[in-house]
This record gives sequence, C-alpha cells and structure tokens, in this order.
Amino acid sequence: MKKVFVYIIFLTLVSCEEDFLERYPLANPSSEIFWTSADNAEMWVNNLYNSLPNGQVYRENWSDNAHCRTKASSMGGEIANGTFQTNSSIVKGEWDYVTIRRCLEFFENIELIPNIAQERKDELTGQVRFILAFTYFKMMTLFRDIPLVTKPLTISESDVPKSPKSEILTYILDQIDKAIDELPLTLPASETGRITKGAALALKARVLLYNERWAEAASTAKQLMDLDIYELHPNFGELFIKSFNNKTNEVILAYQYAETVREWNAYRVYGIISNGGWSLILALPDLANSFECIDGLPIDESPLYDPNDPLKDRDPRFYETFIYPYQTFAGYYYDPLDGRNPAFSLTYLHFRKYINDKQKGDTYSYVNWILFRYAEILLTYAEAKNEETGPDNSIYDALDLIRLRAGIPVVDRIKYNTKEKLRELIRNERRVELAAEDHRYFDIIRWRIAENVLNKEVTSFEIPGLQLPAKVIETRIFNPSRHYVWPIPQEAIDQAKNLEQHPEWMN
Repeated sequence: MKKVFVYIIFLTLVSCEEDFLERYPLANPSSEIFWTSADNAEMWVNNLYNSLPNGQVYRENWSDNAHCRTKASSMGGEIANGTFQTNSSIVKGEWDYVTIRRCLEFFENIELIPNIAQERKDELTGQVRFILAFTYFKMMTLFRDIPLVTKPLTISESDVPKSPKSEILTYILDQIDKAIDELPLTLPASETGRITKGAALALKARVLLYNERWAEAASTAKQLMDLDIYELHPNFGELFIKSFNNKTNEVILAYQYAETVREWNAYRVYGIISNGGWSLILALPDLANSFECIDGLPIDESPLYDPNDPLKDRDPRFYETFIYPYQTFAGYYYDPLDGRNPAFSLTYLHFRKYINDKQKGDTYSYVNWILFRYAEILLTYAEAKNEETGPDNSIYDALDLIRLRAGIPVVDRIKYNTKEKLRELIRNERRVELAAEDHRYFDIIRWRIAENVLNKEVTSFEIPGLQLPAKVIETRIFNPSRHYVWPIPQEAIDQAKNLEQHPEWMN
C-alpha cells in the first residue's frame, strides 16, 4: 500500500470521469468488475478517508471560542447565535448516510475478492470500521437519536425510523472494538496517514468520554498511554507547521495534506484581510482570557496580569494560538485599525494555529489536520479519572506533562484538591490546549454549559493600553430546551414516512 493521500486524490479524480461512472454505476457498484482485486478494495477504502474531518476550522465559531464574520450557513455562524433551522445547509451537511452506505458496501463486497491475504483484509476492514464508527459518532453527538443502518438498503427498505442513542452507541463501540483487534499497532513510513490500533483506541476514549462512561474512558486512555508509542512533542507550536507533518509521536492520526497534492485554505479562513486572508473566523476574548499567566495563575489571580496590557506575561501557548495586534506575522505588521482591517478584524485577534509557518504571499496551507493527538488522550484520562474517583497523583501527573511542555508551572495540588475544583482546571486546560482544533463546541454541549457561555453579547478583545476598546459584535442566543440537539434535516423528513422530527424541533 502507498500513502493514503495519493490514492485519495486518484480515486476522487477518477470517479468524476463520465466514462468511469458509466462502467461502474454508483447505484450498483459492480461486484463482478470492481470487487475483483485487493488493490481495488484498497482504492475504495482510501476514498473513504475523504469523509474524515479535515480543515474544520470553521467549527470553532459554533462555540464561545470564536466569531464568524460571514453569515453564510455553510460556515455555521448560525449555530452559535441560535438561528439555525431544520433546512439550514449546515444541518444537512452533517447528515452523512452516504459515507455509512459506502462503508457497509465494503463489508458486503470484501468477501468477493479472491486470494486476498487475511492480514490485508483485516487491516482494510479495520480502517472501514473506524470510519463507520467515527461517522456515526459525529452524527449521534449532534443529532442524538438517528436511524441505525447496518447493511446496504434497497430503496424499499430505506425508510428507517430513528433508533435511540443508546443503540447507536452500542453499535459504535462494537465496531471500534472489532477495529482495535483488526488494526496493526504500527505501520511503515510508506503507510503514513492510515488508521492504526492507537487511532481506534483514541476514538474509543473520546466516544466513552463524551458519553460519561468515566471508568471505561479512563481505562481506554490509560491503555493507549501504556503503549509507549506516543508522547508530547517538545515544542507546542511545531505541531502546527508543515515541516513537522508526520514527524512527531504526539500525532496519533491526522488528515493528510501534501504540497503539490492536497492543500487547504486555512489562511483564507483565519488570516488578516490586508495580508491575503478573509478574516472569517476570529478569536474571542473569552478564549483569550482563559489562558493563564506565565506563573500558572488565572488572570484574575496573577500579580503579573496587567489589564492595560493583557498580551504580556501569558501562558506561552497564547502566543502560538493567536495573531495579536501590532506584531509582525508573515512579513506583515498587523495594525487592526489600518486600511481595510477595522471592518474585518472585528475582535482584534486572529488564530495562528495551522498558519504558523505562513510565508508572505501564501494563501494555502499544507499542514496536516490533526484528528487525535496525545495531549487530548492525557486530558481525556484526567477528566474521566477525576469524574470517576476524584483527584489523585495520576491525574496531576498527566496534567503536569501538558503544562510543563507549555512552559507553565505544574498543578497546585493544594489549591485543586477536590473533584469540583480540579474539574474546572481540567476543563480550562482542554480549552487552552485544544483551541481551534474542533473540540470546544462539543465540550460545552456535553458539559451542558452552552446556555451559560453562549447567551451573551459577543465583544472584541479590549486592550486599553493600545487604544483598542471593547465593542459589541453580535448578540448570541442559545435555547437549552432546543439547541442541545440538532434537528433532523427537513429534506430527510420529507423523503420518509417513518422518520420523525425530534420533539424539541416540532414547533
């Protein structure tokens, strides 16, 4: 097998050719023609990798971490301000039974391939189980109760009612456990980007954490930690630059980008308008203020914090996460009040992750989109173990690894000596460490704090010493009686008799 991204591009391009579609009908993938070789099966699997989350920078604005300057439904600004509806394109876009069907078709047809080595068959099957489980997990997390489809359906069979979330969860965990058994622990460098046993364990830990299966989540995270394969990269900022793609043991699985092969427009989403960006997703002060000072104390406790100069003496991750006013970035001196910037740099803060190594004139990025990294596993272990048993040394030790790598002091064992106090620290550590990596929205939903952090006026980041005042940008609304679950897309409802809308969205 060759690197995943090469075949992903190949199959995507080939499948767009008209004659290819004529020879291999999508409605009925010809088992007699296509499913005749292991190489074809591998191409099918590689195409499924396209469905994994990639470049999900826009999702940050679903949460209290960021603001979306455009109101286009596809960017999801309506999620945070509570205006999304059953027919919103963002809702429809997350309803992904196409990927589920393609995974199930693989299971149905892999048995047709003659003389495929069992090891190769298991490895490909394990990858598909992972993608199937990940797809169901994403949908279940947003939509709660959804149709559970476990085999390819004919048109007459396709009107499927919702199954309860508990059944979806059982199916997801079963698929992951089978994948863990089938997948290899490590792969050669030529297989960079493929799903391994560690990735399946990371997915299982996240699924269990999100569903408050505390003991199992902690145990699964610990199992992954004990593999002694993954570790924190010494330099936090290097995780998000091109030269360290696939060159760090912190990354467990990443969506692959490669120069001349695949690129994404991270800078256009994040970047400064006067330096080639579009200033679409902008960091909010609530996120900036969650970063401690260099002494390891929150800004409301640290003697180092100066409200007139809130950029000074902060957690070093602050400077790797944001582009802030009056610094030079990619050869450009960022003045938020100069030229076109005031109309676009509404919060004064831009995200820096994934565009750290931008050169002047670049508009695209080739930095891999990280799906799972070791820091998340340490945070999963800390949260789950604390919820299960309360504070212990293993939790402090896991958090200390992250904090020491960042360059701030270890956890104060005396101050954070109860489950409740340590919970708040762990939640803040997740927010800071994983900012702009597609975690915050799902955290505030599963912690049931969204109505507290989203129901407010969104303002810019006030920096009095630089004459940058706080200004109101928008008013957000989160209705807890409705918005903790997404609506079934109206199009899906209209095409079915047995699929009912969630009660929260019937009016």
